[in-house]
Amino acid sequence: MKKNQSATGYAQGIYAEEQALKYLKELGMVCIATRLKTPYGEIDLLMQDGLTIVAVEVKYRKFLTQAAYSIRPRQQLRIQQALEFWISQHKDYSISPPFQRFDVVLVCATEIISYYKNAWLPEVSY
Repeated sequence: MKKNQSATGYAQGIYAEEQALKYLKELGMVCIATRLKTPYGEIDLLMQDGLTIVAVEVKYRKFLTQAAYSIRPRQQLRIQQALEFWISQHKDYSISPPFQRFDVVLVCATEIISYYKNAWLPEVSY
């Protein structure tokens, strides 16, 4: 039974990412990569919004509030590190770093999409 639940969760996650991608493209963003894996973790959607590179975390839950509370500071840091790693691997961006942003798209069982632009600010190390 757990395998089916896990497979269902995976399928729901893929579905949510597809819905989020469609939504963000309608807003004029350009997709750079989906499900981008780095040594620091995965970025669900890597988008470009004008001159800004956007790491988008997509969450699917039964209720939007459950999705919103499922993104913890530790996960935010991993996503930030993943984006910094990706930028460092692309010389065109590492020479002149682009603006960076972290957005969140929440999708619930009733197919409501909630979009949070600039959902968190990156941690800055001094």
